[in-house]
Amino acid sequence: MGIESFPEIENFQKLPRQVIIKGASTRFSAEKGAELRGIVINNIGQPIKNIRAQLVVFGMNKVPVLGTSAMTEPEKLPQGGIANFHFLLKGFKQEIKNYHLRVAWSFDDAV
Repeated sequence: MGIESFPEIENFQKLPRQVIIKGASTRFSAEKGAELRGIVINNIGQPIKNIRAQLVVFGMNKVPVLGTSAMTEPEKLPQGGIANFHFLLKGFKQEIKNYHLRVAWSFDDAV
């Protein structure tokens, strides 16, 4: 499921029962570096917290050249909640095209 299909989704019942992460390269400048923004959707049926987006960028021959992570905003999500994340890679000298995103989180038992 690509990020372009999200506007067609009418309700969360059509999404898989998992925490979903999607991102897209948003900007590149030789002086400022590369940016990647995205969203995290909680569709597991329970609130979650400590949500961290993890990014691995691949170079030639699918060799990892960069790995980093960032907390989402907000850091807690109820069922059906959406958070966003932003990576700004100042020293990266090319557009982020070949990458893998993963999301780490824990259950929010305080609810």
